[in-house]
Formats: sequence, structure tokens, C-alpha cells
Amino acid sequence: MNKIIKVVGAAIIQDGKLFVAKRSTGRSLGDLWEFAGGKIEKNETGPEALKREIFEEFGAECEVAEEFKSVYEHSYDFGTVVLEVFYAKLTSPITKMIEHDETRWVDEIEVQELAWVPTDIPAMQDLVKKGFKADE
Repeated sequence: MNKIIKVVGAAIIQDGKLFVAKRSTGRSLGDLWEFAGGKIEKNETGPEALKREIFEEFGAECEVAEEFKSVYEHSYDFGTVVLEVFYAKLTSPITKMIEHDETRWVDEIEVQELAWVPTDIPAMQDLVKKGFKADE
């Protein structure tokens, strides 16, 4: 039986740019770009998980807005990752990075030039189709 891993990602758009993070070298799917976020723990909602993950990984607080789309999934050898994406806004500065080597704010062209985690690719493409409206 394939393990199901539920994760949440943040579509943080500010001034027409999307916040993205590059997974650390040596980690599973290392050196690939993704939405900030992480695993949803048992008895946790997507928005609760997103707030926790942004704080744990980046030391920042965030507000979670509406869900962009609930289900993107991709199967890997370690299981199937099911991704929920929510619009979010950082409400405090980033003070650390523990799971990533780099972060960037990218526009609709730059975002498509990055090497993405497979699960996140369709979500990124859907966001590009909708457009990066400032302060979503």
C-alpha cells in the first residue's frame, strides 16, 4: 500500500512576486524549488499546519487566506504526496531557514525557469495562469 503524505503549501504573493524556497542539498528532493510549507500533522487543518510550518522553518508569522486549490498529488517511491495550496501573507520577517538553502521572490516568468518539486509543478502552473496579482 502506498503511503499518503498530506502537505500544505503557501502561495505568498507580494508586489507581483511569489515567495519560493529551494530544498536543502542532501534532503529528499534536494535542490528543487517548492512552496513554503510542509506536512500536515494528525488533527491539524491545512491553515494550522501552514502557520506552524512557516514559523518553524522560517521564523515568520503568516496569515492564511483562501485555499487556492485543494488537491495536487504526485507519487514517489516513498509515497504519494497530496498538496493543498493556500494564499498566505507574511506578517513578520523571515529570521531563519532550517530546511532550505535559499529563498527568492520571483515573477511569473522567473518562476517557470526554476527546477520544481514534481508535486508543486501543476500548482505553480495554475498560479501563473491566474497571474501574480499584488498582495493577493
